[in-house]
Parts: sequence; structure tokens; C-alpha cells
Amino acid sequence: MLYLTLLAETFAVTGPIFILVLLGLVLKRLGFIDDQFVTMSSRLVFSLCLPVLLFTTITGVDLANTPAFALLSFSAVGAGLTFVISWLAAITLVQPKVDRGVFVQASFRSNLGVVGLALCANAYGTQGLVLASLLMAVMTVIYNILSVVVLSYYNVARAISWRGVMVDIATNPLIVAIVLALLVGSLRLPIPVVLERTGAYLGSLALPLALLGTGASMNLKALRHSSSVTLLCIALKTMILPALITWLAWLLGYRDLSLGVLFLLFMSPTATASFIMVKSMGGNDALAANLIMTTTLVSLLTASLGLFLLRVLALA
Repeated sequence: MLYLTLLAETFAVTGPIFILVLLGLVLKRLGFIDDQFVTMSSRLVFSLCLPVLLFTTITGVDLANTPAFALLSFSAVGAGLTFVISWLAAITLVQPKVDRGVFVQASFRSNLGVVGLALCANAYGTQGLVLASLLMAVMTVIYNILSVVVLSYYNVARAISWRGVMVDIATNPLIVAIVLALLVGSLRLPIPVVLERTGAYLGSLALPLALLGTGASMNLKALRHSSSVTLLCIALKTMILPALITWLAWLLGYRDLSLGVLFLLFMSPTATASFIMVKSMGGNDALAANLIMTTTLVSLLTASLGLFLLRVLALA
């Protein structure tokens, strides 16, 4: 009975996310939503709803009880380590050479802002969402910088503006919201009730709308581009790298909330932003789309299995 209970609890975490992603895909196929809806809703989510969710969540808790600061350096090192391993795998196993940058980015860069936050919120409630948000701020900066490095290395056709990259990071609505929330929280500034309730309404739209958009943006035709590169990326992104990071975190003594959040963030599928970056730099966008979709589908299954095992072992 214990195992069945843990299994039910695990699917209560990942099941709603899978259903919303699948629902987005079905609604798009049935014509209830279209590409314009996906574009506009994504803009609304990442420019307003998700930043508001992060701001209201972080300002509403006592950060002194959140084990975030001890994890910041580990998450940064973990992001760098997954990048190095992915690049070594690409050098050894990925052909043609021009696709290596696309592969590396897809293998190490997680979808933190949508799937990662949703998993952590479902698994650990407000505390999980707060901790994931703080780690996301650090990891997003590292992801952006390292992605530009590897894509530029394998694509000499288009130069990248490092000034533009830094501006994008500094003006990223999610990072800005997190920084402002930390500032408001540290100064203990009161938030008017009317703004607090308005923020709660807007924030409640963020994850469901983002997950519907994730499903609607999937293109099943991308599966036609599946290859050994796809299988290798799936193995790294949804199995090998999350298992490695979780094992290292366990060795360092992380347990419960900290270990679970780390696992779920690194287990999250390839970030949709990776497609935009690849396309803007003239890379293999068909491969990028394929890797995003396949890792999204597989990661929800491996996340379920991994979280179940962690809970059976009473580690998270």
C-alpha cells in the first residue's frame, strides 16, 4: 500500500502537467487555439503573468526558512558541469559537426520557467516554487551565456552580440521580478491588499496558460527528424545528467526539499528558448524543434519515475 500511495502522490505532481501539455496539443489540432493564440499567450505569460507569480510568491514567504543560498553555487556548478559533459558527448558522438551546438544546448538547458516551476510547485507547494525561482535566476544567466558560447563556436556564419546577450539577461522579466521581490522582501515593504489580490489573479494564469502553449507549440512532424542524435540527447537530458546531479547533491548532504527541487529542475526538458536562439543564429532549427518535443514527452515519464524512487528512498 505504501508504494501505491507514493506512486499516486508522484503522478499527482507530474500528471496535471502532462494533461495540460497534451490538452494544448489537442486543442490546437481541433482548432480551438491557433499559432496567434500561442504567440500572444506566451508573450502575456513571460512578460506579465509569470513575473507577477514569482514576485508575489517570493515576497509572501520568509526567505530565512528557505535553504536557497547554500544551493545557488551548487546549481551554478551543476549547470556548468552538464554543459561540459554535453559538449564532450557532442565531440565524441555527434555528426555532422555543425549540429553539435544545437545538441549541446538541448542536452543541458532546462525548461525552468514553465515545466521546472510547475513540477516544483506541484511537488512542494509554495516553498518549492520559491526555491525553484531563486535557483532559476542563477541558472538562466548561466544557460544564456553558455548557449551563446557553444552555438557561436559551431556557427561562424553569424556573429553574436555579447552586449545584446547581457542586455537580454538584465531585462529578462523573470529575473527582474525575482530581484525586485528579493529587494522588497529584504526591506520588508508592505504590499497593498488590492495589489496582492490582483497579483494572485494574474499569477494563477501563468503556469496553466504556459503549459497549454507548450503543448500547442509542439509539431508532431518534428518526430520525422528523429535520429541517433535525438536518442542521445534524450538519454542525457532526461536520464544521465539529472541522475548525476542528484547523486552529487545527495553526496553533499542535500535532502528533502533541496534535493527534490534540484532533481526536478535538472530533469526538466529542453527549454523552448533554445529553438529561438538556434533559429536566430542560422542553426538547424528542425533538429532543435525535434529535441524540444521529444525531451518534453520523455521527461514527464522519467521525472515521474525519478521522483517516485526518491520518495521510496525517503530522500525527497
